[in-house]
Amino acid sequence: AIVSLVHCFCYGPKPILPLSLAEPLHSVAAVVYLASCVYFYKYHWGRQIRHIMEGRFRPWFGIGLASLTVAHALTVGHIFKMFDDSGWLRTVVKIYPDQWQWIADTRLLELYLTAFALFLVILHIRGVFTGTANATIVFVGTVIAPTAALFGETFFIDAVAWQHYFMLGPKHW
Repeated sequence: AIVSLVHCFCYGPKPILPLSLAEPLHSVAAVVYLASCVYFYKYHWGRQIRHIMEGRFRPWFGIGLASLTVAHALTVGHIFKMFDDSGWLRTVVKIYPDQWQWIADTRLLELYLTAFALFLVILHIRGVFTGTANATIVFVGTVIAPTAALFGETFFIDAVAWQHYFMLGPKHW
């Protein structure tokens, strides 16, 4: 998420790195990100299925995991579009000049989700937050509300937001 954040700033009005450096860096980080998502979601969704079968399913955890999956799916979709068409983001940014800002906000959201959720998990392990109160605070405060805020932001900036995943890039024109 950090490398992708730097990468999207390179498409902003004041690039912080040349694209010739940012693009390969982003590609390597994207492969690492995809591998970590496969590992993380295979474990957690498998765990949810097991909990359903054992009658131990926790709805708040399932809702929070689904919301986190949606937030991460934005990045996964972005990565697949970038790998499919190297000129795709450059075209999207020309059509929607604030798109880099929306992508940056998505990456900042992912970093926030990861850091704050990890902090609350540590508190849970130490016995500070337990049970339903913990699940509510963790998933509403670190996943559900921030993801809703990100989608709400799309109404106030000149960005296509999540719809750009359905746009066909220059190679298709």
